[in-house]
Amino acid sequence: MFTFGPRVDIDCPLRSDAQRSDVLESGPRPWGKRIYYCNGQCGNRCTEPQESGATADKLRVKEEELELRMTGQDTAHREKKSFSQLEHDLRVNEERWRAVFSNPFMGVTVLDKDQYFTMTSPTFQTMVGYTDDELKRLTPLDITPDSDDREINKTLFRELQQGKRQHFELVKRLQRKDGKLIWIQLYVFRIPDGSSGQHTFGMAFDITEKMQAQNALQAAQAELVRSAHVSRMGAMTASIAHEINQPLGAILANANAGLRWMARTPPDLTEARESFERIVREGQHVSDVIQSVRSMFKSKEVARASIDLNQLIHEVLALAGGALQNHGVVVRTELDEMLVPVTGNRVQLQQVLFNLITNAIEAMESVADRVMLVKSERESSGEVLVTVEDSGSGINQGNVDQIFETFFTTKTDGMGMGLSICRSIIESHGGRLWASPGHLRGAVFRFTLPTGASRRY
Repeated sequence: MFTFGPRVDIDCPLRSDAQRSDVLESGPRPWGKRIYYCNGQCGNRCTEPQESGATADKLRVKEEELELRMTGQDTAHREKKSFSQLEHDLRVNEERWRAVFSNPFMGVTVLDKDQYFTMTSPTFQTMVGYTDDELKRLTPLDITPDSDDREINKTLFRELQQGKRQHFELVKRLQRKDGKLIWIQLYVFRIPDGSSGQHTFGMAFDITEKMQAQNALQAAQAELVRSAHVSRMGAMTASIAHEINQPLGAILANANAGLRWMARTPPDLTEARESFERIVREGQHVSDVIQSVRSMFKSKEVARASIDLNQLIHEVLALAGGALQNHGVVVRTELDEMLVPVTGNRVQLQQVLFNLITNAIEAMESVADRVMLVKSERESSGEVLVTVEDSGSGINQGNVDQIFETFFTTKTDGMGMGLSICRSIIESHGGRLWASPGHLRGAVFRFTLPTGASRRY
């Protein structure tokens, strides 16, 4: 066993590590530095041999104290550096929070567990007109109008506090300090807090202008609906008046004729009976027309069936026979005997044909040569085409499109409803109605209707 003396100083003649390796014992090596102790065999008077017991222990204690001191200094240095970094990070986070909190677009609020405001941003204070100190004595419900559903607010806050939900979104109104009402889009969520349990964080966007614009739009739409309803009722009234005018005239004429036949001596009961039977038919026609016009203004689907258009044309010509005879109109028909039946509402299609024939009669009042052509044929597309052509005064080219508009008329006593109704009926059947000037004179009205092979409705 070696005996250790004091640590070698700079006067020891054994300078090199190679020489020292024989006569010196290696001690503790703090921070990677080798320390030697003389064992008394160097032959120099730098030290006296010492017993290995107490002296070695003292040296080791001193070295350990030195090591602890230097380690403590290093730890303190690292802690100081770490604290500086934390302080810097904290400052950066505070700046970020301050930027969010002070933004001019979104109101920020923080509520405590009792839902009182604990912090409000300047933007939110501007929204509601209260100062931060005033708001700290209030809850969101305190600035919610009494007329609004407060229970929804209470339920959402309670569920948030109980942990049943983590966030919620709500569009609501707030009452400003000056009494004015504003609309806000509100986003609310929980913030855990170790010291006080939790806080409620809210972000509010003022959407008052948006809601006012929406309300104005809804009011305008409601007014449009009301106006459309009034217009619809007016159109229906005018349509009924227009459509029953001819049948009522026929009823009146037949009633007068019946009275004349009854006034004879002796009364001509056969002729009177025929007049009364025509009155009954015209009365039924009036009822059918009214029902047809009413159905046009309802969303309910009208009854439809298979219709032979050639047969329908003959029926309408028979109904208009009296007017045709009184006005001296010569009627020519060119009906395709191979015509395919169409599906539609019989009364409505009868109404269209009757209107077109009546218009043609009235258009020829100013001319001497009164000829009407009624024609049916099948198109190459499979549709059925019906034509009503007259030799009257014709149509002004500039009015060709306008004559189908509601309330547009070229007649001094017209209502401007007949052609508009006709087009509506034909289009509801999947067809098309249009007009054009005649080849030499007069006007030509045509409409198409789909058959089973070409149906579009």
